[in-house]
Parts: sequence; C-alpha cells; structure tokens
Amino acid sequence: MKLANSAWLGLVSAAAIVAMFLDFATYTSDEDPSIDIATTASIATDDGKSLDIPTFVIRGPGGGVKCMAFPKENGMPGHNALSVDSSCAGLYPPLANARTWHNNEDGTIDLSDNLGRTIVEFSPGDGLDYISVEPRSVILSMSTEGVSLF
Repeated sequence: MKLANSAWLGLVSAAAIVAMFLDFATYTSDEDPSIDIATTASIATDDGKSLDIPTFVIRGPGGGVKCMAFPKENGMPGHNALSVDSSCAGLYPPLANARTWHNNEDGTIDLSDNLGRTIVEFSPGDGLDYISVEPRSVILSMSTEGVSLF
C-alpha cells in the first residue's frame, strides 16, 4: 500500500510537532549544563561603584595627585549636593569644604561651600575635561571616570 502525498505531509508534520515539544521540554528543564556554577559564583557582583552615580576626578598639575567628587541630585535645577573624598584636602585644602555643584548657563561648573561661596570654578576644556578658571592661583582639571558616552 502506498501513502498519498497528503498522508506523508501529515506524518512529517506530526513528527516535527513532537520533536518541537520534546526540544521545548528539555530547554525549560532546571539544569543548565552550559553554566559552570563554581566559576560563576566566583565572579564579584558588586565592586562598590555604580555607573549610575557620576564620579568626577579632580587632578592637579601633572596628573599625579587626584581626588574624587560625587555630585548627587537634590531637586534644584542646576544645583546638586556634592561629596568629595578626603584626598581633596591634600590636592587643594578648600576643596574639603565643597558641598554644592552648580551648573552655570555659560557651561562652567562651580564647586561651592555650604554657604554658597565658590571654591573652584571649572570651564570646559579640550574633549571631556574641565579646567579651573577661578581662583587663578590654582590649576586643576576635572574629568569623568568610568562613564562611557557610547
């Protein structure tokens, strides 16, 4: 007895459907042999830094001495609360008192104390760096760290 073309098509379709369900059943199993649990568990999940938190590096001449500044939004447009690490006092002592980050309309950035007095004013420099313009007796640069624009 010879099967008609439609019977062959039905048999092949049924076999394909069964194979698809069997593949799905093995795909959704709890075990995933492609993941090495020992290696995956040894990968650190948190390095203490988040790319969601802007980090700026302030450097002195020559780039040797540096400190970190962390602006945090506080709800006022253009004004942000600011925290700086302890090494900023070694770079430029008044920086230890910086508590406010202010984005000016002309593109400059002021770091101010808790009374609103400007400690350092940065102006856009080449590329992504900012260069201090006030006070004129201090030469500092500021740039982002760990932030990718692409």
